[in-house]
Amino acid sequence: MRLDLQCLRGIAILLVFIFHLFPKVFVNGFLGVDIFFVLSGFLMAQNLTKTKLRGFSAFMSFYYRRFRRILPLYYLIVFLIVIMVHLYLGDYLWENNNRYSLASLFLVTNQQVLYDKDDYFIGFFTSTTSINAFLHLWSLSVEMQFYVLVPFIFLKLQNLKDDYQKFITVSLITFLGFIAHALVEDSFAFNFMLLRLWQFSAGFMAVFWNKIKFKSFQKEKDQQNVEFPLIEKDLFTLSLSILTCCLLPNKINVLILRPLVTLATSYIIVAENKSCRILSSETMGYIGDISYVLYLVHWPVIAIFQPYTVQNYVFVILFTFLSSIFLHRFYEQKYLKLDSNLLIPFVVVLILGNAVLQYSVRASSFWKPTYPADLQEIIDANKAQLPYSWVREPIDFGCTEQPIDKSEAVSEIIIGYGTCPNGRGNISIMMIGNSYVLNMRNPIQALFNYNYSSFRYSALGDSYGFYANNPGSYAAVDYNLRELKLYKPDVLFILNRYPISLRGPIEENDVHVQQMNENLKSFEKHVKKIYIMDTHPLYEFGYVDFFLQNVVNRPEALESLHLDRREADKVMKYTKERFRMVKCEKCQFFDLSHVFLDGDKYLNFDRDTLVSYIDNTVHISPAGLKLCEPVFKKIVEEIMNEI
Repeated sequence: MRLDLQCLRGIAILLVFIFHLFPKVFVNGFLGVDIFFVLSGFLMAQNLTKTKLRGFSAFMSFYYRRFRRILPLYYLIVFLIVIMVHLYLGDYLWENNNRYSLASLFLVTNQQVLYDKDDYFIGFFTSTTSINAFLHLWSLSVEMQFYVLVPFIFLKLQNLKDDYQKFITVSLITFLGFIAHALVEDSFAFNFMLLRLWQFSAGFMAVFWNKIKFKSFQKEKDQQNVEFPLIEKDLFTLSLSILTCCLLPNKINVLILRPLVTLATSYIIVAENKSCRILSSETMGYIGDISYVLYLVHWPVIAIFQPYTVQNYVFVILFTFLSSIFLHRFYEQKYLKLDSNLLIPFVVVLILGNAVLQYSVRASSFWKPTYPADLQEIIDANKAQLPYSWVREPIDFGCTEQPIDKSEAVSEIIIGYGTCPNGRGNISIMMIGNSYVLNMRNPIQALFNYNYSSFRYSALGDSYGFYANNPGSYAAVDYNLRELKLYKPDVLFILNRYPISLRGPIEENDVHVQQMNENLKSFEKHVKKIYIMDTHPLYEFGYVDFFLQNVVNRPEALESLHLDRREADKVMKYTKERFRMVKCEKCQFFDLSHVFLDGDKYLNFDRDTLVSYIDNTVHISPAGLKLCEPVFKKIVEEIMNEI
């Protein structure tokens, strides 16, 4: 194996490792996976161009070589992660990890991620802030699915006459594949193998580029005295510089940086530069040698042990590298020397062992953890608030969910839509927004004590009530306006978690403010009063899981989990300023953040009872809603007295 390729592997795994260790610092480090994809494409193309794919045996030989390299270590690591999850994580984290461990056994983790991302309320399982020890295996699933497909690609490429035609073909696959990748929703394109194929194809390009006779081509150019502004060394330096952009602390548009990193990696492979120190470093080469083990090991260690002090970070780094070196030396190198008569039964045993373990962790009481009574009480109190507040509401108002006509654009983003039985008052109420409508509907409705004539609600996934920044939210604004015209409620509540686009600096004649003013002007024509939830501190997805892990394992760190007021206010600053610029006579913004404020912190949990104010899906929990009750009560009293 070329040393420069191993060094590229080393660079790729280090980028991924530091991204997972310091995700807020090395925000572009995840592109290390993209380097792996290009390298895999290059190596597969290199192998398959040396082989004539004729008949079933040629295909089976290729698959065997790939699987013997990957599966023995993969299934051992999955087995060990399952054990670590059930020994070191609380049982409140098992269900999600068990789902992903099963998907990982079938090498479809990426498909599980795609399935979860489509669900509004479990999408947080796919976030790197969630404690999902199997999440990193999505990329191995993509690679394995690519390996199944790639021989068929080269079976067709064999029919092309020369390397020029092959180079043009794979270049078109790369170009058109990127266009498709860019046009599709990012989270889907990120995990779907066919929309990643263009990056593997960039590796194909490197192979055929190398095979084309550049010497005669260069001689032809020399005879014509053709000069190029960028010589090979310049292109190589530029390519390395692009890779270093992955270390920058500022996030770069992924649709710009991803293709640049992909093409830069492809060119570095072609250049085969032996004078570059970082690509001829024995140390970096060794990190490349252990990169597969390192990739499999690093994420579960980070996810399970969650470093937060210098000592923790040192432990995680040392444990990750030492265990990777050990597994590489005494396991990976050993099984690669086995012949098929021993290796195939060995893999079968590993698969069967995983199957038995999967059954055991679900059926056996052996794994059930025991906690002191006071700690168990805290865990139970927090679990009782999950999955979200409206499932745990003590009062049932008999509200009925209603379908939205399939012809409506918003029918695809509906979370909750319906009516509640008529009350005994004469005020009609409507709530619009996103899932925060469901989060706050019951607490507000309870304070009316049925003193309303009608109560309607509409919670749409992409809705921000009076603001839009994508097709779904534009459709939601249009639909909400039609609902207002139809029902003409006396009071309209707009309840939202607001998008990133409102957090940017305010410009002269700010288009966001203009849009909000225009929408609210239309809303005002059909209502008597509008109450709008102000911007609120941003919480991390999977917060309760992370919080309980700290309650159980490191209670001394709990205070650090509260939100720093200065940092939270900084994030909310421009959104709040925009709301102050809104011109709407019937509108009143109400703020909930102050009820969580204590000194320089926004509290995330009750310091006495250790019950979280937030759930896993970044909604306010029943305990948090209790703090909000005085604000809601004041609004309800104002409505009852003035309307």
